[in-house]
Amino acid sequence: MRQSIVVSVLGEDSPGLVAALSKLIVSYHGDWVESSMASLAGKFAGILRVDLPREQVEGFTKALESENLGLKVMYEVSEPETAAHAFKRYDIELIGQDRPGIVHRLTDALARLGGSVESLESEVIEASMSGEQLFKAQLSLKIPLDVNRNDIQEALEAIANELIADIQLADA
Repeated sequence: MRQSIVVSVLGEDSPGLVAALSKLIVSYHGDWVESSMASLAGKFAGILRVDLPREQVEGFTKALESENLGLKVMYEVSEPETAAHAFKRYDIELIGQDRPGIVHRLTDALARLGGSVESLESEVIEASMSGEQLFKAQLSLKIPLDVNRNDIQEALEAIANELIADIQLADA
């Protein structure tokens, strides 16, 4: 039987970090299942899911804590979900003038509809013609089936008007 562990890492960006982490995973017969990693402001940050045999979990987690990877490491052993809920998935893309609070305004409105952000990627880019700073975000959202798509669209349109942004909603 296999067990999932979600691992979060943060530290100074340097060559070989991912190789050292993957070597540790392999040494405990683990599989690197999914991840998202990036270099942000000179720091290496990542989150990954590792699946490994249940009998290897204790040794692996102790090794994560003691191995000198040069990273701050946090982990949680994943338990099976207890309640099965029916969700619909959507993708949302936002682009608009950069200003504080955009992510909060968007995610707060989605949370009030029962939505849960599964992934969020964002960046500040320069507009090609004007040179102004634009905020760009892509979200993957899961939301209960009983929430009407039109209600989501109306909430997004209200935010788009308030922020003077373009927000697109698409079925995932």
